Amino acid sequence: YSFWAINKVPWPGDTPDPTAPLAELKLGKSYIVDMENLTPHAHPIHLHGMSFKVLSSSTRPVQPLVSDTYLIQPDEKVQLGFVADNPGDWLLHCHIIEHQKTGMTSYFRVV
Repeated sequence: YSFWAINKVPWPGDTPDPTAPLAELKLGKSYIVDMENLTPHAHPIHLHGMSFKVLSSSTRPVQPLVSDTYLIQPDEKVQLGFVADNPGDWLLHCHIIEHQKTGMTSYFRVV
Protein backbone atom coordinates (compact mmCIF):
# COMPACT_ATOMS: atom_id res chain seq x y z
CA TYR A 1 0.00 0.00 0.00
CA SER A 2 1.29 3.45 -0.87
CA PHE A 3 -0.06 6.76 0.37
CA TRP A 4 1.45 8.58 -2.59
CA ALA A 5 1.75 7.48 -6.21
CA ILE A 6 2.09 9.19 -9.56
CA ASN A 7 0.80 7.17 -12.51
CA LYS A 8 0.40 4.31 -10.00
CA VAL A 9 4.13 4.34 -9.22
CA PRO A 10 5.00 4.90 -5.52
CA TRP A 11 6.30 8.32 -4.61
CA PRO A 12 9.90 8.79 -3.45
CA GLY A 13 9.00 8.14 0.20
CA ASP A 14 8.31 4.54 -0.80
CA THR A 15 11.57 4.10 -2.74
CA PRO A 16 15.21 3.67 -1.71
CA ASP A 17 15.85 7.41 -2.28
CA PRO A 18 13.46 9.37 -0.04
CA THR A 19 15.21 12.64 -0.93
CA ALA A 20 14.31 12.55 -4.64
CA PRO A 21 11.64 14.99 -5.87
CA LEU A 22 8.22 13.70 -6.89
CA ALA A 23 8.81 15.28 -10.30
CA GLU A 24 11.12 17.78 -11.94
CA LEU A 25 9.04 20.49 -13.60
CA LYS A 26 10.13 22.91 -16.31
CA LEU A 27 9.96 26.57 -15.33
CA GLY A 28 7.06 28.35 -17.05
CA LYS A 29 5.29 25.16 -18.20
CA SER A 30 1.69 24.27 -17.31
CA TYR A 31 0.92 21.05 -15.46
CA ILE A 32 -2.15 19.07 -14.50
CA VAL A 33 -1.84 16.79 -11.48
CA ASP A 34 -4.38 14.01 -11.01
CA MET A 35 -4.96 13.06 -7.38
CA GLU A 36 -7.09 10.28 -5.98
CA ASN A 37 -7.82 9.75 -2.30
CA LEU A 38 -8.17 6.02 -1.70
CA THR A 39 -8.15 6.40 2.09
CA PRO A 40 -11.14 6.76 4.44
CA HIS A 41 -9.83 10.17 5.57
CA ALA A 42 -10.05 13.68 4.15
CA HIS A 43 -6.66 15.22 3.36
CA PRO A 44 -5.95 18.98 3.11
CA ILE A 45 -3.32 18.84 0.36
CA HIS A 46 -1.05 21.89 0.40
CA LEU A 47 1.45 23.05 -2.23
CA HIS A 48 4.19 25.51 -1.27
CA GLY A 49 5.60 28.11 -3.66
CA MET A 50 2.86 28.00 -6.29
CA SER A 51 -0.92 28.24 -6.55
CA PHE A 52 -3.24 25.90 -8.41
CA LYS A 53 -6.77 25.84 -9.76
CA VAL A 54 -9.03 22.85 -9.15
CA LEU A 55 -10.06 21.80 -12.65
CA SER A 56 -12.36 18.91 -11.78
CA SER A 57 -13.66 16.74 -8.95
CA SER A 58 -15.34 13.36 -9.14
CA THR A 59 -17.63 14.13 -6.19
CA ARG A 60 -18.64 17.80 -6.26
CA PRO A 61 -18.83 20.94 -8.36
CA VAL A 62 -15.63 22.96 -8.29
CA GLN A 63 -15.32 26.68 -7.74
CA PRO A 64 -13.07 28.60 -10.15
CA LEU A 65 -10.72 29.67 -7.36
CA VAL A 66 -6.95 29.81 -7.18
CA SER A 67 -5.53 28.31 -4.00
CA ASP A 68 -2.57 26.48 -2.50
CA THR A 69 -4.64 23.98 -0.47
CA TYR A 70 -7.47 21.60 -1.35
CA LEU A 71 -9.41 19.30 0.98
CA ILE A 72 -9.63 16.05 -0.96
CA GLN A 73 -12.41 13.83 0.38
CA PRO A 74 -12.38 10.02 0.68
CA ASP A 75 -12.84 8.35 -2.73
CA GLU A 76 -12.49 11.69 -4.52
CA LYS A 77 -10.47 12.21 -7.69
CA VAL A 78 -9.35 15.74 -8.54
CA GLN A 79 -7.34 17.49 -11.20
CA LEU A 80 -5.18 20.41 -10.12
CA GLY A 81 -3.77 22.75 -12.76
CA PHE A 82 -0.89 25.13 -12.24
CA VAL A 83 2.03 26.87 -13.91
CA ALA A 84 5.48 26.01 -12.56
CA ASP A 85 6.40 29.69 -12.27
CA ASN A 86 8.64 29.70 -9.21
CA PRO A 87 12.05 27.97 -9.42
CA GLY A 88 13.18 25.81 -6.52
CA ASP A 89 12.04 22.86 -4.44
CA TRP A 90 8.39 23.12 -3.34
CA LEU A 91 6.78 20.94 -0.71
CA LEU A 92 3.53 19.08 -1.47
CA HIS A 93 1.97 17.48 1.59
CA CYS A 94 -1.09 16.66 3.64
CA HIS A 95 -1.57 19.41 6.22
CA ILE A 96 -2.41 16.89 8.97
CA ILE A 97 0.87 16.41 10.83
CA GLU A 98 0.20 12.74 11.63
CA HIS A 99 -0.31 12.07 7.92
CA GLN A 100 2.92 13.91 7.07
CA LYS A 101 4.75 11.68 9.55
CA THR A 102 3.43 8.58 7.76
CA GLY A 103 4.85 9.73 4.43
CA MET A 104 2.30 12.08 2.88
CA THR A 105 5.04 14.58 2.07
CA SER A 106 7.03 15.08 -1.09
CA TYR A 107 8.13 17.96 -3.30
CA PHE A 108 8.29 19.25 -6.84
CA ARG A 109 11.55 20.62 -8.22
CA VAL A 110 11.04 23.52 -10.65
CA VAL A 111 14.03 24.15 -12.95
